[in-house]
Amino acid sequence: MMKQDHLISAVNAIHASAQLKDKVLSGRTSQHEKRRIGFTLFHCAACLMAILGVGFGVRFAPEILKQVGTTAPASQAAAVSSGSGQPGYVNGLYHDDAVTNILLLGIDNYQKGNVGRSDSIMLVSIDTRHKKLKVTSFLRDMYAAIPGNGSNRLNVAYSLGGPELAVSTIETNFGIDIDRYAVIEYSAFDQIIDTLGGVSVTLNAAEAKLVNQYSGDSRRNLSAGTFILSGAQAHYYSRIRAIGDDFERTQRQRKVFSSIVAKLKTSNIGTVNQELYDILPLVTTNMTKNEMLSMTGNALAYLKFPVSQNRVPADNTYTSEKVTISGKGADVLVPELAKNKQLLIQFIYEKDIALS
Repeated sequence: MMKQDHLISAVNAIHASAQLKDKVLSGRTSQHEKRRIGFTLFHCAACLMAILGVGFGVRFAPEILKQVGTTAPASQAAAVSSGSGQPGYVNGLYHDDAVTNILLLGIDNYQKGNVGRSDSIMLVSIDTRHKKLKVTSFLRDMYAAIPGNGSNRLNVAYSLGGPELAVSTIETNFGIDIDRYAVIEYSAFDQIIDTLGGVSVTLNAAEAKLVNQYSGDSRRNLSAGTFILSGAQAHYYSRIRAIGDDFERTQRQRKVFSSIVAKLKTSNIGTVNQELYDILPLVTTNMTKNEMLSMTGNALAYLKFPVSQNRVPADNTYTSEKVTISGKGADVLVPELAKNKQLLIQFIYEKDIALS
């Protein structure tokens, strides 16, 4: 078990930089009251893994962990509880004390002066009731109601109102309670994967050819088979658009995510702690400093959780349509909201609900 004073020292070392102090921001919780839970080291490790996964679709720029110097009210602190309470609707959103939902947003903001859109959208659900780690990709071209802004592609919500509006948009459309968010910007992914020593991925011949040609890695010896990919190779693999569609692209992202989880399962607590120390400054999040300091030594136990994968919209629950957005035609995916809401709740909470 990791000693808390070691973790406090690591977090305080990160906070000590003048750059961080200049960039501390206030965060936001969902409009409904959040419960207090003990944020374990695994939950940050899970967030770390999800951060790596959600960044696959974009380029990044180094960023500082934000809001860590603020403290949310006790009633608004997100956490993972023992799950004694029964799941159900709270203020219109499906909620379970034993499940923590963290929304990871990879932002395509490489153009100067452009806030960017959430090019990758991934929800990590840490389910201590069923002892599972669940990952759901939301397709960016899904047509959704954005609170206060009409309907648009899902990835536009971030550009209109930041991570708070992105969270609110998913909550409004799909009826699930999102506890926290983490945002990754344009360029840290390669460095993070290389810090981990690469990631094991099985490629087909077409994927290997594209990674060899376009990843920017000088090693161009990949073929069909399983290889340890460098950061640059894994980054490009997860962004491939020339093969298949966005459904396959998000599947590649989840595939790499699962490989990262598998790798961390074999890491010792010191390695995980060092990786957190290196990666936390690259994240913008509304997790509080107190949550970080409340980490316990449950990482190795929770890393045994199996990983389940999901995608919204699900097969046969959407139509491809052309709609008018800002006076221009746009190709979008129009989901059957009631059906996708039902399927998402069943996946995350393993609870049957009636269509609404």
